[in-house]
Amino acid sequence: MTTAPRKLAIEGRRNAERDRITDMVAHMDRNRAYRAAVTAAGGDADGAILRQFRERFQWYRKAWHAQPRQAVENGLTGAAFAATDAPPLCIDIEVAAVCDLACSFCYRQSLATPDKVIDDTLCFRLIDQAVELGVPSIKFNWRGEPLLNPRLPEYVAYAKDHGILDTMINTNATQLDTDMGRRLIEAGLDLIIYSFDGGTAATYEHMRPGRFAENRFDDVYGNISGFAELRQFLGAVFPRTKIQMILTEDSFEEQWEFFNLFDDCVDDVTVKQYSERGAGLSDLDAASQVALSAALEDLALPPDTPYMRNMNGEMFVATDRLPCEQPFQRLLVTYDGRVAMCCYDWGAQHPIGYVDSAAIETGEHAYADVVDKSTRGAKGFERMGRVAMPARYNKPASEVMALRELWYGTEIDRVRSCHITDGGRELEICRGCQFKEIHQWDLVGS
Repeated sequence: MTTAPRKLAIEGRRNAERDRITDMVAHMDRNRAYRAAVTAAGGDADGAILRQFRERFQWYRKAWHAQPRQAVENGLTGAAFAATDAPPLCIDIEVAAVCDLACSFCYRQSLATPDKVIDDTLCFRLIDQAVELGVPSIKFNWRGEPLLNPRLPEYVAYAKDHGILDTMINTNATQLDTDMGRRLIEAGLDLIIYSFDGGTAATYEHMRPGRFAENRFDDVYGNISGFAELRQFLGAVFPRTKIQMILTEDSFEEQWEFFNLFDDCVDDVTVKQYSERGAGLSDLDAASQVALSAALEDLALPPDTPYMRNMNGEMFVATDRLPCEQPFQRLLVTYDGRVAMCCYDWGAQHPIGYVDSAAIETGEHAYADVVDKSTRGAKGFERMGRVAMPARYNKPASEVMALRELWYGTEIDRVRSCHITDGGRELEICRGCQFKEIHQWDLVGS
């Protein structure tokens, strides 16, 4: 199978990926993992270790798309994939499943997600396994707000000191005060991705209300701009910062304000395509909806055909499905050790295995507790009246396995085979996926 070019779901005024690679390579001597390697080696007089680190980072970023493409085009599954010795390029560790916001567009409003943080022992064990597996990057979050786990900087520092090249988090920045900011910088965190929706206070506060207390635009903007000042004050290069806004009907017309808000205090300012997560929000205004309906009728396409409108207002419709790259790129681990193969499987509804017994023995009870609290309208759950238990579309063996066993195992191999064969249409969790990058797009009116 030959893979068609993909349209990326994240856009900006600059090439954020290129700038990130350039910046990371140029300042690799400031990377905490490199410094730890130099200390262990007793020096780097000829710069050989520095060259190795720079080359590895460039390989890892190139492999992000090249590794899935090679596997798909050559039909690499099972032993053939294992023979390539291709590691996961990222392990996402959910250090906190809890979140302090109640965003209307978030899957948490309809799919039960426990208010839990990861056990220290599990987190450190996962880092050790990632190092042993040759994983270049770890993202210390998935479904929740990572700054709600006060141990986060310790996890980052441990990963860096054990050779993880690239560490990152997504955060809503509500908890990014000066103390936490300083701890993250000192820990060696490489990238912070802020989620901030709206170019004005009114839109931001409408889209990102607090769960337990009021969430204010001025406070969060102050945290983000304050972190930029702190990084400059400390003379730190890392973490690099990126911010992204989801394009909805409310936020689309505020892109100019959004870019102007953050151009001078965040390294990369980007916008991201909205994907439906159970809230039923629209990302199109009335006029765009009329234009889309007319285009679908002209093309004899059904009304539910996936569509996408880029940051410039160009409209695209899906004409084919592409194999998803994620099963060839990464693994995601919930706070209790359930392992997923895709960041869009929000409920880990198609688990490929377990790395801790907690997910096997008690995991479902925590989800049921959320359903009960939302039904009763308990504090922090008032906005979640439609929360449901996640369905389970796959039942792997109830045994604890290592990341290496799962990455080269039969459960994820079946997922990869399905995507290579028909773009994942055989899999229940993939069939209705809203991820924009799994489609081939044609420009309307071209």
